[in-house]
Amino acid sequence: MKSRSFNVSKDCLTEVQDFITIWSKSQGISMKISSKLAVCSDEIVSNVVFYSDASNLEIECEISDTEISLTFIDDGKPFDPFTEVQEPDVTAALEDREAGGLGIFMVKKMASSTAYERQGNKNEVIIKISIA
Repeated sequence: MKSRSFNVSKDCLTEVQDFITIWSKSQGISMKISSKLAVCSDEIVSNVVFYSDASNLEIECEISDTEISLTFIDDGKPFDPFTEVQEPDVTAALEDREAGGLGIFMVKKMASSTAYERQGNKNEVIIKISIA
């Protein structure tokens, strides 16, 4: 497992992407899977940066023969993005859609599983992406 902590700010969006990219390359992960990791991590970290009031974010990366697991741990206010964000109506015309929710929708579609837990005063968002 590889982990790293970040101070939550707009700057950490780039820092997280660099961390994920370097880790993916070190693990020999394909460009297709690396792109999924980038999109998913950017969405989760953006939510932490802009909405959570967190000051610290830790990311844990694990890889097995069949999947990659990314765990995002922050000290922000409780928030489960997988149940508290309304899923967008992607069949509606753009001008008729409500704002928000598309990023989490994409994460759910790209990931083989998603989970949220509140551990003490920390949020844990877990995303697993199949590599099999």
